[in-house]
Amino acid sequence: MTGPPEQFTVRDTFRVTWDGVGLAAGCLIFTGMGAALVARGGTVDIVIGLLAVVMFGGGGLLAASRVLSRRPTLVLDSEGVRVVAPWPRSSVDDLWLTWDDIALIRTCSQDIHYYRGTARQWYLVFVPHSEADQPFHPPTPWEPNRAVRVRRSWDHTVDEVVAAARRYRPGLALDDRRPPGTRRQRID
Repeated sequence: MTGPPEQFTVRDTFRVTWDGVGLAAGCLIFTGMGAALVARGGTVDIVIGLLAVVMFGGGGLLAASRVLSRRPTLVLDSEGVRVVAPWPRSSVDDLWLTWDDIALIRTCSQDIHYYRGTARQWYLVFVPHSEADQPFHPPTPWEPNRAVRVRRSWDHTVDEVVAAARRYRPGLALDDRRPPGTRRQRID
């Protein structure tokens, strides 16, 4: 019988989606229009063109950075869990939790309402002992404290992450708040 692996990492993999194709096309079109305005000349055209290139070209690169970055999303090892800060933030901003500090793992969702409907974002939360007995509140998407957003582009499923965590810390509780129909499939 062998012990747990030295390190278990979760990475975002490149995956083509319609949302990604639309985002890439929009960024390319508006960046191209900005470059055309700069090439056309004129003070107002150059200013607007540079703003378009910076906003849409830079915004497109920033959106693609999650899959282009070599940094993992989540790292589990014998010491604990590291929730990696997304690029362009440095590794100094990573959140580190030891196994002794973690009471349970919770899978949950947060519904984000927007003008066309509702988007559901899934999270994997590493709940500390100090919050294990408190009422449940889903993490906010703008400040997921001790939580990592689950994406379809992960190279491991939620169940694989939980199984890896239990190899490092046997008996770790799971508070699974996924609806019954979504437990066996990848969630996003």
